[in-house]
Amino acid sequence: MFWVLFSTPPASALDMTVEVSSFKVDFGLPYAPENLLDGDPQTAWVGGGVGPGVGQWIDLIFGVPVRVQRLGIFNGHQGEGQYDNFRRIRAGRIVYPDGVETKFWLRDEPGEQVVECRGRPFKSVRIVVDRVFPKGEATAIKKLAVSEIKLYLSLMPSPDEVANPSDEPEQLPVMPPTDPEFVVPDEMAGLLREFYVRHTSLADDFALLFAEDVRDHNDFQFEIFKEIQRQQRTYRKLRSAKVDTSGLGLEMVERDGSFARVRVFGSYVARIDDKDYPMEEDSVFVVSREADGWKIVEIEGQEF
Repeated sequence: MFWVLFSTPPASALDMTVEVSSFKVDFGLPYAPENLLDGDPQTAWVGGGVGPGVGQWIDLIFGVPVRVQRLGIFNGHQGEGQYDNFRRIRAGRIVYPDGVETKFWLRDEPGEQVVECRGRPFKSVRIVVDRVFPKGEATAIKKLAVSEIKLYLSLMPSPDEVANPSDEPEQLPVMPPTDPEFVVPDEMAGLLREFYVRHTSLADDFALLFAEDVRDHNDFQFEIFKEIQRQQRTYRKLRSAKVDTSGLGLEMVERDGSFARVRVFGSYVARIDDKDYPMEEDSVFVVSREADGWKIVEIEGQEF
């Protein structure tokens, strides 16, 4: 059986199939796509092919149009002792048959995570993987896994759908989710939002956001970056950029005394010459508590 939750009782059982971009072939097919809908998070679909899993997709296909309000995703292989042996979805998109997409982000933890959907009637939805946990060559042999997908359906149209039956952009803006269990203190959040403002606008005091023992290195790298912009004749435009970071979400990954790891994800907008340039982001910062407040120690996997 598979899990389907309705806001009102269904008239009949839902006819649904699942298709995937690939799956890991093994004796007895323990990683088949049917595991996504078997109601058991101890089993999992595992992607095949080469690479970490970016670009893999899952299609949920229905016998009749249905309104998917939310998807419950059990990320990674949640079988006993299996979670760290496989990659997990970090960020992705829900793609609808009419071409509209909505972005989503997941935490690197077991259990169900709920993704909001459009709630309009369609005969299929596609989940596309854009980023994965973990990154790095050391884990290149690990394959992407998802244990289970739970559907939350509605039998009635939403008020917004009735009022605006077709007034939607090609890509819906989605705010990153917030969870009180992973709240980031205001001072720390302000530091990380300021990073995007100063870096984008090539601010002279950018290096002051970093801890003193890494400041010189980052200042040197940033000066090289600014010189490249001068050569490309974009320096003056970037210096006047206005940066809106309201589309970024922040969550605490780990905190140990005066050190913390914070994930920043979502999007920010740079306004240059009266034109908006949206920038997608999904990075983990390491910050430390210094005498004059929180400072950045590193951005995992990045050089500045």
